[in-house]
This record gives sequence, C-alpha cells and structure tokens, in this order.
Amino acid sequence: MPPVPPTASEGPKAPETSAAVRVRPSDSEIEEEGPALGERLRTVGVATRRLASDRLVLAGLVVVAVAVGLRAYVLSESYFVEDDYLFFASAYAGTLSPEYLFTLHKGHLMPGALFLVYLQTTLWPYEWWFSAGSMLAFQAAALLGLLRLLWVLFGRRRALLIPLTVYALAPLTVPVLGWWSAALNAVPFQLAMVLALLWTVRHLRTEDPRAAWWAGGAVVFGMAFTVKAMFLPLLLFGVAVAHLYPGGVVAGARRAWRLHRPFWAAMAGLFVAYTVFYLVRMRASEGGEGAGVPEARPALTMLRGLLTEVFPVGALGGPLEWGPVTPTGGLIDPRGVVVLGAWAVFAVIVLTGLWFRRGSWRPWVLLLGYVVVVDIVPTIIARGRFQDVAATDPRYVADAALVFALCLALAYLPTREERARSLVGGAGEGAKTAVGPYRVRPRRGARTAAVLATVVYAAAAGHSTYAYAQTLSGDRLHWYLDTVRAALTDVPEEGGLYARPVPEDVVLEWNGQRRLSSWVLPPLASPEVARRMVDPEESDTAYVFNDAGYLVPARPSEGGYMFAPGPADDCLEPWEGLMSWPVRADGGSDQIVSLGYTSEEDVDVVVAVGDDWIEVELPAASENGTWYVPAGAVGEQLSVFVPQDEEDRGGLCLSWVSIGQMEPTVEGDPWASEEDGRATGD
Repeated sequence: MPPVPPTASEGPKAPETSAAVRVRPSDSEIEEEGPALGERLRTVGVATRRLASDRLVLAGLVVVAVAVGLRAYVLSESYFVEDDYLFFASAYAGTLSPEYLFTLHKGHLMPGALFLVYLQTTLWPYEWWFSAGSMLAFQAAALLGLLRLLWVLFGRRRALLIPLTVYALAPLTVPVLGWWSAALNAVPFQLAMVLALLWTVRHLRTEDPRAAWWAGGAVVFGMAFTVKAMFLPLLLFGVAVAHLYPGGVVAGARRAWRLHRPFWAAMAGLFVAYTVFYLVRMRASEGGEGAGVPEARPALTMLRGLLTEVFPVGALGGPLEWGPVTPTGGLIDPRGVVVLGAWAVFAVIVLTGLWFRRGSWRPWVLLLGYVVVVDIVPTIIARGRFQDVAATDPRYVADAALVFALCLALAYLPTREERARSLVGGAGEGAKTAVGPYRVRPRRGARTAAVLATVVYAAAAGHSTYAYAQTLSGDRLHWYLDTVRAALTDVPEEGGLYARPVPEDVVLEWNGQRRLSSWVLPPLASPEVARRMVDPEESDTAYVFNDAGYLVPARPSEGGYMFAPGPADDCLEPWEGLMSWPVRADGGSDQIVSLGYTSEEDVDVVVAVGDDWIEVELPAASENGTWYVPAGAVGEQLSVFVPQDEEDRGGLCLSWVSIGQMEPTVEGDPWASEEDGRATGD
C-alpha cells in the first residue's frame, strides 16, 4: 500500500478490489504519452498570462519591486569595505583549487562565495556594479521565492501580502546586503532557505522524488555559502512537523519518520556530513579567527543584545536611528524605550495569534529556537572571546527576518493541510470531531487593524532603510579606489613601489599585514606593476600610496629607527667593516632599510636584519644618495657590513641609516599642491 500523504486523515479503509488501481502513470507511459514541447510551452504561456492578470500576484510583485528599489538605493550608497578587499586580495594571490575554495575565512566555510569572488577577481576586480548587482539578484529571487512559498503553503489569500511585506522591507536584511563580504554568506542563504522549504512542501504533498532532490540541492546550495545552512534540515523538519503532519509535535515527528523516512534520513545525513567536514576543516585551518571557547562576559552581552534588542527592534521595522556608525555602516543600539516598545508590539502579535488560532504557539517556539540555535549560539562561539560589538550588529540575525515572516504567517493562517483536516473531520488517528484551525474567526475589524499595522510597519521599515543608507561612506570609498585605479595606469617605470597600510576606513588595523597596499591593491594593477608591488625591489626612489589613493614619493616614517653620526662626525664609522644597532624590527613586506650616503664609485655592502642577509650594490652618488632595501625579517639587530679595507669602499660615506615603514611626502592630491603653487607664483 503506498504511503499516505501528510494531509490525509486515517478514516475507514477502502475495500480491496481484485484489480490493482494505479493512480500514477509508469515512467514508460510518461515518456510515450507525455506532452510535447510545444504543448508544454503553451501551457506555461497560459499560466503566465493568468498570473499576470491576477491582482494578488500584481500586488505581491509591487511589494517586491519596492523592496528591490529600496535595496538598490542602499547599494548605491555603499561600496567595498573591510573584508571585501581581503577577499579580492586572497583570490588574486591564489588559484582556483579545493584548498582555496574550502579555506576558512574567519570561521566561515563558503566555497560557493569564494568561487564568486574568484570569478569576479578574474573578470571584474573591484567592480561594484557586478558585486552589488549579483547580490541584488539573489535578494530579488528570495523575495519572489517567498511569495511562491506562501502561495503554496496557504493557497491564494490576500493575507499573504502581510508576511511578504514584513520580509521584503525588513531593516534586518539591509545591513547584510550593503556589505558585500557579508552578503556573500547571508543573501544566497536566504534564497536557499526559501527554495528548500518550497520543495520540501511539494515533496511531502506529492511524494515526487524530483522535489526531494531539489530540496536537497537547495540545502547543499546554502551550505556552499554559509555554515548556518547546516541547520536547514532542522528548520525543514520543524516546519513540517508543526504544520504539515497531523497531530501533536511528537505524533507529527513519528508520522514524518514513518511516511518519509528516506527524505528525512537524507536530510539528517547532510547535517551530519557537513558538521564533520566543517570540524575537519576548522582543525586544519591556521589562525585563531574561527570557533573557540567563548568568555562569559562577551557571550552574555551578545545573547542579551542580539536576542532582546537587535532582533525584536529590527524585525518590527526599527531602529529608525542607527548607531554607533562603523566603516561598514550603522549598528543597532536602541534606547530603552524603543526596546520596550518593540517587545510590547511583539507581545500583542503573539497573544493575538493565540486568541485567534489553535496551535499558534508552535511557530513562535520555532522562531525562538532558530534565533538562538542558528544565529546567536554560532555567533557566540565564533566571536564570544573578543568582540562585544557583535551584540549590536544586525547582520548576525539577518536571516531570522525571513523566519519571522514565515512564522507570522503560520501563526495566523492555516496551511492547506490544516484546512483540509478540519473539513474532513479530524487531524489523525483517534479524532472524533472536526476541529477548525481557528478559535475565533477574524472579523473585518481585525483585518482592518492588520492592514493598518502593516502600513505602519512599512513606513517605519522604509524610514529605517533610508536612515541606514545615510550611515554608509560609499562615496569616499568609491573615490579612493577610483583614485588608486587611475594612479596605477601611470606608474613610473623605475622606482620601488613600497607597501603601507591602506586607510582604516578601508581595512581595519587589526587585520595586520592584510591591510597593506601590497596585499589589497594588486588586483587593480597590470601584471608587471602588481609584481613590483608584491615583491618590491631595491631602488634609489621610493613611492607609496597616500591615504587619498595617489601614488607619491615616499620617505622613511618618523615611527621607525633612525641612526646618524655624532655631532663631530660626517659619516657613520664602521668597526672592522661592521656597523650595528639594536632595533625591534617587527618584519613584514612594509619594512624598509634606507641608506643615506655618498660614494665616488659603486660599492658592495650587506644589510642584515634577523635572518635576512641582503647583498646590496650601492651606485655611485656624489651627494645626497639614497638607497631603499626591502628587509621583511623579524629581528633585534640591524647591521650593515661594508668592505673592511677603507681603500675598497670607493669613498663610501653613510650619513644615515633607518629601518621601518615608509610614509608619503604628500598627503591628499599632489597635483593640487602644484597648481596652488603656480597660482601664487611660487
């Protein structure tokens, strides 16, 4: 006997007949009698025209269009920042290999995202139109997918527009979209969540194996972009048990396992396989940016901030005002009255649902479990040792906006399964009387209140989105990168292109060597110029990028070590050919040894820092000669070896020696300084 669909009630059995009744054609019949391609296209065309004339569909598309327009505005105010540059730099320095794709970035396993990064780095490095456009396309697809999911779950109902609006305009989903490296994780995950739910519902209703494969593919697709997707099987099971299978939660779980064991076993297998693979990769990864044992104070701060402030305020259209403002945009640190107001509204939503609907507590339990297990606990494990700022960052709970919209619909609207069971008189084995999905039927006043509440929410969410866009500094970042791009088209053929940190609003200081121009900017350069940046050469001329993005002459930084002769001497005097000074050299590609000298002829010297012993040929210089030597080793001693016999030194006189970073001689636009000088006649 074939499995019973989850919508069916266990009523009296049909009498057996001598001839088996087959309700589905065999595969051979499908191949022989299936509709031709032309007929299928005509069917699709008719369905498309019918949907295009449906007012509910048109209203849903208007909501999606408004949401996409608002997000397009946010993206127009945003630009690459922070980890975006690290992604491009890593892709430029690496190759498209399994090692690159499955590398953990700050605890994230995201081969799909890294593939998109590598693709763009190869074709359109640092081109915002592609990064923003691709994420906006993912977001639009997720919105359309939710509209379809709600339609499939509940049927054609005007009330579907409310949860669609709640997700489409949710301020929680805006900051994560505006920061490309965060959007690479979160936005495809939202699409994967919608598709996995949609195809799971279809499989459970029709037992179509193709829908099961598509649902599994959606889960794998999500896993390719974020670790959070490992919990998708649990979310699918929770929604199905709570609202698709009849009976209580325990009875629904048993029925799910009995009727669709292969499907749920496959989902469990995906969960276990991904968990094991992630733990293996985390163990093999280098560095301490991934998961770890959290500290109590930061962990509790994150739990309180994300669960009791950021999520409720952002889910209900707030925060209206964003702060504090970081290089990646505003965070949510609301005042107490705003938090209390959000919780009051949340309580009204939950209690009203409990008044109208039987079992409406289930989706809220599901939402709480999702926010805690999927969003907050992984954040605490990854950031709970050193980053209190995560307690105000809405990006960590952005995907919960989608779950909130879905749970809002499930709390107020009966699914097709629930309506069908109420019509046929029971919810499973042992049902005696028909039990409707409503305790109290919503009347016109309730529906009017829901519409007004949705309008107020939309206004608040739209204002919050606009206010967030004002916290972005995309124009400054765009200008900086355009300036660098222009400077790299006219690089001097000779001279050392030395590294220095890019501005802090581009990449934060705590990224160390990864914020150097030699790591961040080569994707914009030609291959030869990029080689000179990554592997700088010795030279008598030094260039660096200043904080405005211009390539300008450089000099030793005042923060380095400088050694010069005493007041009575003109030159640094060696002792048996050796000059040595104690230093604290931290190393790195931005560490340069600078030699100021005069010499009648070319002379060979050796510069030693730590394990680096560099043979240098100083060219003859009658006056004010300077030579720059990259020396990236860590060390506590700087030494310069010159020929021991004075006759072999060619008249060499070292007037000063320094070690440290280079700094620009001109801040801002160097051409503007020249124009100002010409205007004043200097």
